[in-house]
Amino acid sequence: MKKPPRKKRKKLKWTRFVLLLVFILVLGASGTAFGMVLVSLKDLPAVNLDNLAPNAATLIYDKDGNLVTEVGLENRVPVDIEEVPPLVKKAFLAAEDNRFYQHHGVDLRAIARAAWHNVTSGTTQGGSTITQQLVKTCFLTPEQTFKRKIQEAYLAIQLERRYTKDEIFEMYLNWVYFGEGAYGIQAAAHTYFGKDVRELDLAEAAMLAGVLRGPSLYSPYRRPEAAVQRRNTVLDSMVRYGYISPDEAAEAKRQPIELKASSIDDRQYPYPYFIDYVTEQLVARYGEAKVFREGLKVYTTLDPKIQGYAEAALADKSNFPATTRDKNGILQPQGAAVVLDPHTGYIKAIVGGREHTQARQLNRATHSHRQPGSAFKPIFVYAPAVDRLGMGPASVIDDIPLKFPNWTPTNYDGRYRGLVTMRTAITWSINIAAIQVLQKVTLPAAVNFARQLGISTLHPDKEGLAAALGGLYEGVTPLEMAGAYGAFANGGVYVEPTAIIRVEERNGTVLEEFVPRKKRVMKPTTAWLITDMLRSVVR
Repeated sequence: MKKPPRKKRKKLKWTRFVLLLVFILVLGASGTAFGMVLVSLKDLPAVNLDNLAPNAATLIYDKDGNLVTEVGLENRVPVDIEEVPPLVKKAFLAAEDNRFYQHHGVDLRAIARAAWHNVTSGTTQGGSTITQQLVKTCFLTPEQTFKRKIQEAYLAIQLERRYTKDEIFEMYLNWVYFGEGAYGIQAAAHTYFGKDVRELDLAEAAMLAGVLRGPSLYSPYRRPEAAVQRRNTVLDSMVRYGYISPDEAAEAKRQPIELKASSIDDRQYPYPYFIDYVTEQLVARYGEAKVFREGLKVYTTLDPKIQGYAEAALADKSNFPATTRDKNGILQPQGAAVVLDPHTGYIKAIVGGREHTQARQLNRATHSHRQPGSAFKPIFVYAPAVDRLGMGPASVIDDIPLKFPNWTPTNYDGRYRGLVTMRTAITWSINIAAIQVLQKVTLPAAVNFARQLGISTLHPDKEGLAAALGGLYEGVTPLEMAGAYGAFANGGVYVEPTAIIRVEERNGTVLEEFVPRKKRVMKPTTAWLITDMLRSVVR
């Protein structure tokens, strides 16, 4: 009996397999994307005019709960879109959304272009439309998540269905923040140029359009060179999109930025350096919208009495040698002061310079990295020597000439004292002794020790033996130095400095309450011995 013939097994074609695999992947990705969209739209905020209500100021209080000032009272003058010159509109379209009048809230072409740019160049470029930016400003949080992007896109489409393009453009120009306390195009025109928006020329319009990308980065008051470069970039975009001719752009680029000199100096507020620092911390934590528009209650560590004394000391010319002004009109020499409680880390006063104007508001106490000089020796050399090597005030160091390749260090008075104790070395700030001790401690150990004391700017691969004398690659801020020395006064416990005690919503809901962050960074005996040796300097 014959066996039935076997059926030939069909060979699996690789093309079919690949197509099947792609289909499954696409199906899975589509399902994931659909689920993400559903989740994103579930808690979508409503789009209504109530969200465009006047903004609330953030209230800042001192250590006793007394109101010091309000941050965010808006310098805003609404303007009708018909009052904005066509050239000004074109500058903003070129800078932010050239296809604004063609898309329906979301520009897929711009998103694709930005994605390609981000992948190929390694730098970040956004693809948000003007409508999306308005939605983000008025209805959403500043967080960068896929959920927020989906909500932003959906709301932008809904906004386009409810309002005309000109209405959206008008709301955008009246809402956006231009820096230096100016909200909206009209306020910005007055703040920077002392002009009505109808009087802006091409160069001024391009500068204002450029500022939006980063009000603090491109402020012509604070960073004039960056502002000019950004303005010129906007002018180039206007040429590329056919809004102006190359000759018009070239003429505008040759035009210097002429600012309204008094517009920034006229607006002053109490304890400006302290308030600037607090505001900066708030914006970093909660975003500009929360701070400048929604309004918070912020209770700080500010001691008005101490702050007043510190400001007076920096303003007193008798505390400085002959005073001059440099080519930028800034007083020289300069100074800064930080006063804090070493046990709590509460900053009582911050003064970042001898005078404060919003046109030149560099806070030297918190942002200016300077060489600490011999003040760094206890932090970087002697404290780790005592704590890690068991050295002490009576330890003997040989103060003799040293020579290294490309460097021959000397003592400040040119003398060499031979065998000296550590106490003597600290008392007379002997450079050679500090270098000798650092060699025993080793640079990696010294860097690690100083970092534990809050010195964040040290570079292990770039610091050398000159760091024993306070010659650092980058430098330190007065605030970091105050925090580090606080650990000696606090028995070896470092407390992270803070200027904010509590932050509340307008309705009293506590957003954050700051508890002093403490950590032991050295033995109590080390802190005591360093403090005792530092007393010898004063005596």
